[in-house]
Amino acid sequence: MRIKFLLSVLIGSIVVACVYWFVPDHQHLVRFYGENIRGSLFTGFLTLGGFLLSLKTFIIVKMKENVYDDERYIEIFNHKKKLDNSLSLYAPLQNLSHLLFWSILSCIITSVLQFSLGLFENWVATSICVFMAVFSVSLLIFSLVEIKNNLDCWFNFIEKSKT
Repeated sequence: MRIKFLLSVLIGSIVVACVYWFVPDHQHLVRFYGENIRGSLFTGFLTLGGFLLSLKTFIIVKMKENVYDDERYIEIFNHKKKLDNSLSLYAPLQNLSHLLFWSILSCIITSVLQFSLGLFENWVATSICVFMAVFSVSLLIFSLVEIKNNLDCWFNFIEKSKT
């Protein structure tokens, strides 16, 4: 989880640094951001945060019921637990839950920043807003990959139970 968070910070920082480095007229960029991008980012991240918030519980509960409470998963887990006593049965599900929580929170914070800090027409405010947008998208991508991994595990259990 920490690595994904730090990678998102790194990606956001690189994007802001590239924008700062390659855009010669920062004031023109600030005006362009305020006139064309800020409103869309506000609406998009507010919608995305609300959607993920409503979907988070459903995803976690369904994954728990269909994957982590499955007898085959528990058998595999018990076998692995003999090799490493520090393993937890629901650790992957907790990681997914935490990652979704931070993704939702970053989307909502990004949306609020677009509406508050983004109103100031200066380079620092614009760069913070752009950084948060890239940071949130990075966390969302990591969440999507984590959800896909859990779904793949679920589909493997379904496939094995049908054969």
